[in-house]
Amino acid sequence: MRFAVVALLLIVAQVTIAQPDGDLNNKGVALMDQEKYAEALPYFDKLVARNPGSTLYRYNRAITRTHLKNYRAALQDYLELTKAVPDEAEYFFQAGSLFEKLDSSKLAESYYTKAIAKDGENFQFFFQRGTFYLKLNIYNKALTDFNRALVLNPEHDNSLHNRGIANFKMGFKEKACDDWCRSYRKGNQVSLSHITKNCKNISNCLPSK
Repeated sequence: MRFAVVALLLIVAQVTIAQPDGDLNNKGVALMDQEKYAEALPYFDKLVARNPGSTLYRYNRAITRTHLKNYRAALQDYLELTKAVPDEAEYFFQAGSLFEKLDSSKLAESYYTKAIAKDGENFQFFFQRGTFYLKLNIYNKALTDFNRALVLNPEHDNSLHNRGIANFKMGFKEKACDDWCRSYRKGNQVSLSHITKNCKNISNCLPSK
């Protein structure tokens, strides 16, 4: 009988200990929702210090650090997350994005590619890697990724717009203008300047009524 009482007390103690962490996380998330990232960060720092194995708290801290442009610290969190949950594509994708921001092109490409290998159905992964290749003037790879992104999401105007740039750089002017027209019709206003500068039949690009 005494054992049962002790066990019950232990359960209550665990709940009591865990609850403050949940409250801290909720407060941090509420501040994130208000875009008060500098105020949210101390909550997540405390939570990660207490629970270094918690992927939730570390992920929230990584997001907060990224918004604060503390890219190296955010990257360290994402790298820890990729080790803790190696099947989660999002962690690899975010690490790739941070490597790109830190001008580590080879590692950025590697982590984008790992994310795609783990989840080949996320059009954003292909769009982001395609845009990465576009910035590096690797137009053939960019085109391949934008093509795949548009297979997964034909309505994504930014993929159309960026594919237009890749096509134009590769000398496929008609295809470029078609992409920009389609992008503009979907509401991408940035495409209009490319159409005006590089395409002849601007009237064909008016949004459909």
